[in-house]
Amino acid sequence: MQRIPYNEIAFHPTSYADPSGRVFWWRGQLYRAINGERASLYRQLFDKGIVQHLVNKGLLIETELTSLQIDDYEMVLQHRELPFVSYPYEWCAAMLKDAAITIVNLEMELAQHGLTLQDAHPWNVLFDGPKPLYVDFGSIVPARANALWPAYDEFCRFFVYPLRLIVQGHGRIARWLLHDDAQGVLKSDFTALVHERSSVHLEHSAKRLLFTVKPIVPAPLRPKLKKVLALLKSTLSRPSFQSCSSRLGFLQAVRRDVESISIPPVKTEWSNYYDDEFCTFLPSDGWTDKHHSVYKVLSDLKPRSLLDIGSNRGWYSQLAARLGVNVVAFDVDEMCVTQLFYDAREKDLTILPLVMDFRRPSPGYGLCNQELAPAVQRLKCDMVIALALVHHLVFKSKLKFDQIVEGLSIFSNKSLLVEFIPREDRYVREWWSECYSWYTLERFQDALRRHYNTINVLPSSPKPRILLLCEK
Repeated sequence: MQRIPYNEIAFHPTSYADPSGRVFWWRGQLYRAINGERASLYRQLFDKGIVQHLVNKGLLIETELTSLQIDDYEMVLQHRELPFVSYPYEWCAAMLKDAAITIVNLEMELAQHGLTLQDAHPWNVLFDGPKPLYVDFGSIVPARANALWPAYDEFCRFFVYPLRLIVQGHGRIARWLLHDDAQGVLKSDFTALVHERSSVHLEHSAKRLLFTVKPIVPAPLRPKLKKVLALLKSTLSRPSFQSCSSRLGFLQAVRRDVESISIPPVKTEWSNYYDDEFCTFLPSDGWTDKHHSVYKVLSDLKPRSLLDIGSNRGWYSQLAARLGVNVVAFDVDEMCVTQLFYDAREKDLTILPLVMDFRRPSPGYGLCNQELAPAVQRLKCDMVIALALVHHLVFKSKLKFDQIVEGLSIFSNKSLLVEFIPREDRYVREWWSECYSWYTLERFQDALRRHYNTINVLPSSPKPRILLLCEK
């Protein structure tokens, strides 16, 4: 057995409060040290094949038992490290729903072995592309007798209440409340925003309907009408599962409840931007110069990771993923991000789509801003692409070239592919005024040279747009 020296270990900043042990990096790999209290339980999970079963079901991150040792701990596990970390306030509603179902499915599997999850919040879930995986192995504990799910209240605060707020049109509020990683959406928050008002409105609507139709409904049918209205009210109101007689029945009811939450589409300014341009991903006569240029750059440079900023529906993200690149894509338009998530999930593409504004990337939170690390650390990639973005940032967001380029560069380890849309373009002409006299290709290249050593010009479309390939 090899003993790991403490001075070679970098502990994960969020694992300090885990009673089962601590997560750490050593020699570029991710490990979890387990204390004596949990070691015997977890060894049994490996011996009985439970861990591998959960991994095979796509519920738990790949985890192996090692022969490594570390002082003060009884066991060391190794986890597969996912390429990117994201947080629930960066997910579209469909991703939050998928993460919720993953946790419930995992809880149901654990219930068959007398186990449970002590934590049910979304920070224990990471997305491997579009696939949610539970990553907090230390949250698996023995279930208490006659306890349905002690973590259910937490599950509601971080999944059920936020999803139901989104359905009721309070998505912006839900997203901001999810920044509170300690409390999420409290029941009182949810009640104040939705539940009481909806219930009162529903009850009044049912009474009005009964009062209106009662005179024209035959007397023998009126009791049935009351039963139908009562059933409608109970169906539309938030269900209660406390009457479930078994833990498995309770969890099945919870899963049905989450699955029944229908995420409403939200029409936005850019939702249909690519509807007429979402062409085949194989080079063809239908491709524009822009398609060919991006394809050539990706084929020649072969980046391991790529960040698509302002991705919209993500045609270029999907192109990169099909070429074997790990992709993160973010956009302010949640409907576009949701559609990209559905595409990536359906086609099994290595794309992590997120809702984020380039002007306001997620900051760090917690001690030393590292308990929840900032996006500029978590989402750094070999290559960044920013297509049809710069002119919007200038004319609509009032940013200067140096601000834009610095913001792009901080995410970029090696290269940047950015589109410049000159004054002659019809969209720029509409927004142009003399106060933007500095908006020139030469000035933009000057800003790029402060961060990149080489700049090559490539054709884009429609003309006179161009692409600039910049390398550090």
